[in-house]
Amino acid sequence: MRKPIIPVPDIKLDSIYKLKPEFLLEAGISLLVLDLDNTLAPYSHPIPNAQLRSWVDGMKEAGVELFILSNNHGSRPERFANELCLDYLDRARKPSAKKLLQVLREKGISPEKAAIIGDQIYTDVICGKRAGVLTIIVKPIELTNPLLAIRYGLEIPFRLIKKRK
Repeated sequence: MRKPIIPVPDIKLDSIYKLKPEFLLEAGISLLVLDLDNTLAPYSHPIPNAQLRSWVDGMKEAGVELFILSNNHGSRPERFANELCLDYLDRARKPSAKKLLQVLREKGISPEKAAIIGDQIYTDVICGKRAGVLTIIVKPIELTNPLLAIRYGLEIPFRLIKKRK
């Protein structure tokens, strides 16, 4: 019988820009897995902006490896990853941890040395919990989709449990 997953993130931040490479490295994290949509950029932005490029460059320069793991498919994940010079997997089917565990195996990284950051409890956080990695939740960049707004509303109790860092 599978152990139940408690969908409470380990860390809660306002945005990815609050996450510093020094924090990750001090925590022993060498790989940060990134959700794309509404975490790195709004759905409506086809390419990364200058602030995101700078943040990615800072992480890489500090020695944190980055990887995009997206439920999205088509040209968007590939284009974003290429623009940022990052590896990626699309069609991840989060909250399944199968693709995340595949990434860890391929990179030879144990779950204790990895973290996932995303904007959704029911996809990103549960995926990370299932894989045994550090989970970081951020506020969604925009809430223009009514169905996503309802979903985020259902996540509020789990978001409130973890204090903001």
